[in-house]
Amino acid sequence: MELFGFGPHLMVDGYDANPEKLRDAELVRRVLDELPDEMEMTKVLPPFVYSYGPEGEDGVTGVVIIAESHIAIHTFPKKRFLSIDIFSCKAFDMAQVLRKLTAVFEIGRYETYMINRGKEFPKDPELARKIVLGEREYLEARVS
Repeated sequence: MELFGFGPHLMVDGYDANPEKLRDAELVRRVLDELPDEMEMTKVLPPFVYSYGPEGEDGVTGVVIIAESHIAIHTFPKKRFLSIDIFSCKAFDMAQVLRKLTAVFEIGRYETYMINRGKEFPKDPELARKIVLGEREYLEARVS
């Protein structure tokens, strides 16, 4: 049982993607709507997707809030680039997510960055309780 660590934060930079798919706000919305279920996460709200900019400089930004944190997608069709952030307090199958995103947006190549957020965040409720009680005792001792 892992005692510490809040969760993974996967960041994806996708290059040489299909610009038409990157302009497709409905496609971005659909990906954000389906991905949490596929990752066994819980959507808190429906995805919010916004198209921006004039033709040729346009793009799409979308986010879905999940109980476990969030998923965000930002597209730049003219540059054939997109960035994706998936932050969760629960582990997920990163390879499966990358396969889906690569296929859907026809990404030619990508770079990934993964960090474990909150490395000192206790996952064991009893340990968390002891830490909080210890901090309270310390603060009370300082005030006295």
